[in-house]
Amino acid sequence: MSSGRHPVSRENRRGVLLIIIVVCIIIVALAARCRTLADRNSAYAQQIETLERKITEEQGRGENIETFRKYTNTNAYVEKVAREKLGLVYPDEVIFQPRG
Repeated sequence: MSSGRHPVSRENRRGVLLIIIVVCIIIVALAARCRTLADRNSAYAQQIETLERKITEEQGRGENIETFRKYTNTNAYVEKVAREKLGLVYPDEVIFQPRG
């Protein structure tokens, strides 16, 4: 009586071994590619964090510029510039200057 098993020939063993080797090579290549993609993903995450920080800084800077723009449209700013840069005074104002 036969047990239902066929003897495995050398060609079948070589074929199975070749398939196992090819599968192992593919697994190693995929693992290397996965590692490369993980490193690239980490670098992109850092870049995103840096850019988000810069966006926040620029938004704060924009708010400061907007505040300064509003200040420059006030009479207090005009008077300050007229006094400091142009040396202008009101007609009834007396200026005392130190002797040099």
